[in-house]
Amino acid sequence: MRGSKVSIVDGYDYIALRLFSSIAPGFAKTFELDNVIKRAGLTIHPHLYAARVLMATFMALLLAVYIGVVVLLSSIELTAKIAVIAIVAITPILTLALGLSYPSIKADDRRKRVETELPFFASYLSAMAIAGIDVMSALERIASLKVFEGVRREAQLIVRDVRFLGKNPLDAIESNAVNHPSPIYRDLMLGYSATVKIGGNLVSYLEAKTNDIFKSRIEELKVMSERLAMYTELYIILAVIVSISFYTFYAVNAMFSGSGSSSLVQLLAFSFLFLPLSTIVILFLADRTYPKTPVKISSPQAMALSYGVPAALIVTPIVFYVTGAYRVLSGGMGVGVIIASIVTVATPLIAISIPGAYAWIIESRMSKGMGDSIASFLRDLVEVRKTGLGPEKSIIVLSTRDYGPLTPVIRRIASSLLLGLDVEKAVSSAVKGYRNWVLLASMRLLTDTITFGGGSVEALDSLARYARGIADFEAELSRRLRVYMIMPYIGALMVAGSTMLILAYMAQTLVMSRPSSEVINTIGLTALLISIGVIVNSWLMGLVAGKLRSGTLMAGFTHAIILTLVSMVTIAVTLRNLVGIIS
Repeated sequence: MRGSKVSIVDGYDYIALRLFSSIAPGFAKTFELDNVIKRAGLTIHPHLYAARVLMATFMALLLAVYIGVVVLLSSIELTAKIAVIAIVAITPILTLALGLSYPSIKADDRRKRVETELPFFASYLSAMAIAGIDVMSALERIASLKVFEGVRREAQLIVRDVRFLGKNPLDAIESNAVNHPSPIYRDLMLGYSATVKIGGNLVSYLEAKTNDIFKSRIEELKVMSERLAMYTELYIILAVIVSISFYTFYAVNAMFSGSGSSSLVQLLAFSFLFLPLSTIVILFLADRTYPKTPVKISSPQAMALSYGVPAALIVTPIVFYVTGAYRVLSGGMGVGVIIASIVTVATPLIAISIPGAYAWIIESRMSKGMGDSIASFLRDLVEVRKTGLGPEKSIIVLSTRDYGPLTPVIRRIASSLLLGLDVEKAVSSAVKGYRNWVLLASMRLLTDTITFGGGSVEALDSLARYARGIADFEAELSRRLRVYMIMPYIGALMVAGSTMLILAYMAQTLVMSRPSSEVINTIGLTALLISIGVIVNSWLMGLVAGKLRSGTLMAGFTHAIILTLVSMVTIAVTLRNLVGIIS
């Protein structure tokens, strides 16, 4: 399978170069692909990449022309022809734009990953320098550590240039940093090279730059929180204001014009296409804003799929019949049937969310307050180390103290040390099963500080100060993002409450002026469809609330359950205004 994929790519590149080799160099020069590809860290020649983009654009153009001709010769309506042709006409343009923007996207991703890990990277270099370890040995160590991802790749590139290309270590560092998309990383590494060349104090330089990096990360919080605020406001406009306006317009159009059934497609498209797509866009933008870490928390998602989906498939049909929601199939549109129907719709959403929410709660309990606990432990470790005890003995002494969520880890490390294991094995065994990146990175720094530097007081003190900086960063991030979780809750209540109240008011007015069975059935159908749309919208809002609060979609399962239940109760309460009208 792998060989066939390679042959397809080679064949594609061969055809692309045969067709566009003459214009690819000019194309690459015009759009400065050489610099962009270097910044992205892609291992491809600019001319070959240009040929690939031109080939993809040419294929998209041929496909667009073919589809356009087929549509023009078909017998569909003129409006549909114009719409289809307009869509296929922009396909080649979008293909070209995507091909040109891909290196920039990769460069931005490279920058974000490195800058997220940069405080730990700078702390590691500083601690190793205090311990007397040269930067090349430190980079070789980082190149093999899975706890890093962005800086590990940069270290691997530098080590590759030194080992296989024969470059001088300083030249390799400068070559890696000079075109790097992160100005902070570039400044750190170029400054390191310059300090070594002029014979400056390397330890002082690294400590000063590490402090500057921590300060700059705190300043970046303001920019990140402003972006998230903008995305939150945009989502509230789409999911709340637009939803209320659309549902109100739909209710008026359906009840007063009698076209409830004809507007069904519009409502379904809005509730199950527009709102989900809007949610996906907001989630993507928020994901691009949040710092990336190498450790992925996938257990809530895995539990939602492996347990939630089968549970939803089993429970939903049962609820459908037990609650009496099946009567909607025979035209029953009473308040009781509507409530039973929304309970049936909410059942699979909640069933999918419960296992994921449970897994996330367990995960978050293990990590809550971890940054502060790590900083406190390392500070105490420095103080105990000053008494003359060795680093291993100091850890054993501190294992009797309470460090919150870190306590089980410290006690496992101490138990392993008492059994005669070395620090590397003791720490690796103790953190097994944890997915908190701050914990894993801090323990890695502590392990290497003890293993390679002997756990000197100066190195441990430096590590403790940096751990406190990371804890302060996490605390400030949590404080700034707490407010954004409230907005989806307010939005869900507004959509569920105001929409159903408006619907009830219009229904009462309409029945008083035009009482008939047709009008009553239209009111019932309208209430049912809008209620289902509100339930789906509330569940999506919960996912967004979790993403905005914790930076991961998995945290949204809990909020999705709460908002779905709250919306169900709100709809049930407001539907009481329709009792006597559609009962």
